[in-house]
Amino acid sequence: MPSPIETFGALGGYLVTPLFWTTIAETVGTFLLALAICGVVGVTIGLAIGSSPIANQSTRFLFDFLRTIPPIAILPLVLLLFGPTPRMVLVVVVLGAIWPILIQSIYAARQGEPLLREMSRSFRMPRRWYILHIFLPGSMPFVMTGLRVGTTICLLLTITGELLGGAPGIGYQIENAQNYLDTPRMYAYVLVSALLGLLVNAVFWLIQRRVLRWHSSQRREEY
Repeated sequence: MPSPIETFGALGGYLVTPLFWTTIAETVGTFLLALAICGVVGVTIGLAIGSSPIANQSTRFLFDFLRTIPPIAILPLVLLLFGPTPRMVLVVVVLGAIWPILIQSIYAARQGEPLLREMSRSFRMPRRWYILHIFLPGSMPFVMTGLRVGTTICLLLTITGELLGGAPGIGYQIENAQNYLDTPRMYAYVLVSALLGLLVNAVFWLIQRRVLRWHSSQRREEY
C-alpha cells in the first residue's frame, strides 16, 4: 500500500505528461457523449410516454424488465461486437445510465399532466404556450433529479467499462498499473477519478441551481 506522499508524488509526475491529459480527455469525452445521449433520449421519450396513459401502461413491464439487467453483464457481448474501444464503453454506459433519466421523466409527465392540462383547457391556452411555460417547467425538478443520478452512473460506468473492457481512459490506466504492481500510479488514477467525480457534481449543482432558480427547493438553500 503506497503512502499518501507516494501517491501524490506519482500524480504530480503524471500531470506534466501528455499521456495523462490524453487519458483524461478520453474518459471525459466518452462520459459527456454518453450523458448527452442519455439526456436527450431519456427525457424526450420519458416525457412523451408519461404524457400518454396508454403508452405508459404498455411500456411499464418492458422497462421494468430491461432496467434490472446489470450493464456490466452485457459487457462481454458488447466487447465482442465493438472491441476494446470508446464505442464499446459508450454502449455500456448508455444502456446502464439512461434508466433513472427515463423513469424520472415519465414520472414528471404523470405528476403534473392531468391537473395542468385541465387548467390550460379552462383558460384556452395555446398548446405551444402550455408546453413551453407550464408543462416543461413543471417537469424540470423531476427531470433534474433523474439527470443528477444519471450523471453519477454515467461517470462510474465509463471508468468501470474502461477498466473491465480495456478501452483507453482512466479505467484502463488503473488496470494497467495494477497488472504491473505499480500501486502509486494505480492510486493516483483512483484519486483522479474521485476528483473528477467531485468536479462533475459541482458543475451539475451549479447548472441545477441555474435551471431551477425559481423552484422553492433552491430558494431554501439560499437561506
